[in-house]
Amino acid sequence: MSVLHSSGKTRREFVAGILSFAAIGSSDLAAAPQSPIIPLVPGPEVDSYKKAQTGLLEKFKVSAQSRYVKIPKLSLTAHVLEAGHGDPVVLIHGGAATAVQFAPMLGALQSEFHTFTPDRPGCGLTDKIDYRGVSFREHAVDFITGVLDALQLRKAALVGNSMGGYWSLVFALARPERVTRLVLIGEVAGSSPPGPERPRPPQMKASLENTRATYRAVLVSNIDHVPEEVLAADYAGSVLPGAAQSWGTMLEQIGREHRGLTYALRPELKNLRPETLFIWRDKDTFGPPALGQEMASLAPRARCEVIRDAGHLVWLDQPEQCAKLTINSLKTA
Repeated sequence: MSVLHSSGKTRREFVAGILSFAAIGSSDLAAAPQSPIIPLVPGPEVDSYKKAQTGLLEKFKVSAQSRYVKIPKLSLTAHVLEAGHGDPVVLIHGGAATAVQFAPMLGALQSEFHTFTPDRPGCGLTDKIDYRGVSFREHAVDFITGVLDALQLRKAALVGNSMGGYWSLVFALARPERVTRLVLIGEVAGSSPPGPERPRPPQMKASLENTRATYRAVLVSNIDHVPEEVLAADYAGSVLPGAAQSWGTMLEQIGREHRGLTYALRPELKNLRPETLFIWRDKDTFGPPALGQEMASLAPRARCEVIRDAGHLVWLDQPEQCAKLTINSLKTA
């Protein structure tokens, strides 16, 4: 999500605040519960989300099945979309989005790869979570470890976008033996240097039109590239019970830890062992391509490709180019 790394908390965190309330419309957060995990409860919102998820998968002819796996270390149940056949690829979505936002990519990958796309904790059909007091980096590593273990994947390629890119990157640093390739699409969350605190923007009511406005403002270069099914699934995910609290407390915890997220990882990139591709876009509002190029130069086996006329969700603006770069990277021996 966002650019100008010279202004703002990290620019990512500032605009993430806009997205969290523009797309979700959260109410004031309740007090933190004794257990951070909030089980997903069936109801009309869940039914509506499942319908929207199915519609988006059908739009891109993705033959996926839903799986629910236990992550014992985190005491939660995670939802995973499984599709295709071939070498395993795990895709980690960004922000307050859900796994099905990757549907265009899944459609392109499913003929050559066995894809597994989990909803991150707090998102989609995975249990919700109150992030206050949760060690964020450790949680990210534990979640991906738990997903791989539950799916009985000894190792896999990782594809991550935005916050999912950060999660994928810290996992690759912690468990390099389990990562065959690493593809990071769009600005990796918090790639810009930290800046001064900024006030959280005012809340906005959750609606399909506000979801569309958020995509237009900060997520894509051209809103006409975004199918209605993508917006419908995003909106349906944003109003799931517990989604707003999960996202809001995540931003709160990130601010409390003051780590700078991905920017703080720069000294560690020399230890990044998997072959890594940064796919940046020239019009990403969360950070200029120079950030990806700088990070690629710090890692021994990394490179950065820049796609023109694309925003933060590169695969929506330029699906063919994004898929081609990703597939070629995953197939590289």
